[in-house]
Amino acid sequence: MRVRVTQLLIGAFLLLLIFHPEFHFKKKVSPYGVLLIDRSRSMEGSKIKEVNSAFPLKTMEFGGGKPGTAIGEALLQAKESFEDASFILLYSDGTNTRGENPIEVAKRIGIPICCIYPEINAKVFGFLSVFAPESIDEGDSVVFTVHYRSPQSATIRMLCEGISEKKRIKGEGIEEFTLGLNPGKHNIEFTLEVKEDTIRRVNRSLYVRRKHKALVLAESLDWNYKFFKRYLEDLNWNVKGFWKTDGSLPSLSQYDIVYFSGIPKKIEARIREYVKKGGKVIIIDPFPESLDYLPIVAPHLITISGELPPSRYLKSGGVRSKAKSLNLMGENVGYLMQYGKGYVVQFTYLDLWKLALSGEGIYNRDLFGEVMEEFLTTLISSELNISYPDRLLEGEDLYIYCEPKEPDSFIWDGKNLPVLGDTIMIPTPEANLHHFQVVFPSSTLKGSVEVVRGLEDRVGIDTGMLYAIGEVSNGGKWKENFDKSRFGFKEREIWVNLRHNWFFLGILFGILFFDWYLWMKGK
Repeated sequence: MRVRVTQLLIGAFLLLLIFHPEFHFKKKVSPYGVLLIDRSRSMEGSKIKEVNSAFPLKTMEFGGGKPGTAIGEALLQAKESFEDASFILLYSDGTNTRGENPIEVAKRIGIPICCIYPEINAKVFGFLSVFAPESIDEGDSVVFTVHYRSPQSATIRMLCEGISEKKRIKGEGIEEFTLGLNPGKHNIEFTLEVKEDTIRRVNRSLYVRRKHKALVLAESLDWNYKFFKRYLEDLNWNVKGFWKTDGSLPSLSQYDIVYFSGIPKKIEARIREYVKKGGKVIIIDPFPESLDYLPIVAPHLITISGELPPSRYLKSGGVRSKAKSLNLMGENVGYLMQYGKGYVVQFTYLDLWKLALSGEGIYNRDLFGEVMEEFLTTLISSELNISYPDRLLEGEDLYIYCEPKEPDSFIWDGKNLPVLGDTIMIPTPEANLHHFQVVFPSSTLKGSVEVVRGLEDRVGIDTGMLYAIGEVSNGGKWKENFDKSRFGFKEREIWVNLRHNWFFLGILFGILFFDWYLWMKGK
């Protein structure tokens, strides 16, 4: 029997698979670098020139797909994708807004990182900072206060949903832009332009709160009706009043709060459903016990101007167990109770207009206003906002304005700082990206401000960040004639498993097919 050469090769390949499927050897890898290019929004308009390197460069980009800039994550990804790279050339403005700290990443990445700074025309620079509240009420105008610095003639342009306004400036100063917008969330863009170049861009968001709507309803044009309606109108609410109603009312669901006095029984069911689904109601009326959404059972309430003896209104059941009382000058003037998803306020002091007059005349206090403010705080959650610049030059003081009241605490870069009044001042914060929280009893508002330094920083380059990345990684600022002796050949360990190597298996199957062809031809 004649043995073919292909059969000997097949046997040899099979023995290799059985006894030694894995081989290990080392391969020298020539030095090369990774050119890591920042394509985030802050780098718009910046073009990198040709980079002359003594070693080949692999190009990788980051920051173009997601909002914000994550330099630390990009460095880690570059190292993972090109594990044999000898160095990284980072082309970025150094503005890091999310992810890991790039300086900490540079410490542990293990290879030098050389930073290429975007080119800057020293004659063309500028600074722009915008102060404005984060929210306003419907119908109000917002004033954006823009602080600028520009040694050359420039233009500040404001753009908001098709509205465009521009002002010519030079030197340092303040300009104001006024806008009146519809309810909802709005984005406003401010740019500092020199000729056709955009030197600085600042984006601010503004939330326009819808005005609260109230329905004031009474069977007669009494003084309570007048006082309550006027009080809400003074709060800048949209108020609709009805009296002598025959039951033909608009939909209650369109109102944030509804006031009732002397309501006909035909609409009691509507009130119950309105509250159950999340409505807020203020009631001044001796309703019957059958209305289970009332905080107190008060079948015999009568209109008087003084304190009601307990025997007059605390019948069987008395005050509901979950009702909250409001005490004013030693008297319980009302109760508040949650029912379903909504709230009901029922007054025990029935002549609110007398409460208002006696407070002003005897005590020199707005007793009616104090009562209503207490209840409205619970019924209508107050919206808070803070006003601050998003960018600040090193050496300037930072002011954070809180509206409408003083916060409980203030956290700056993870540390609690004392709060004195509704304006918080941080004296000359250091150049960095700072995060803070303004804490109120019912909410916490978060923000951040970037403090930058130097002439270059005025066009968006965080030289401090880039310098630190280069220093901790033994890299520095990129120079074409940098020390090439640092980068020698690297040895890469290569493990080849024959059972999982498709090249080896492909050769084996090819020989098998060729041997089958020879066998068929001889047959």
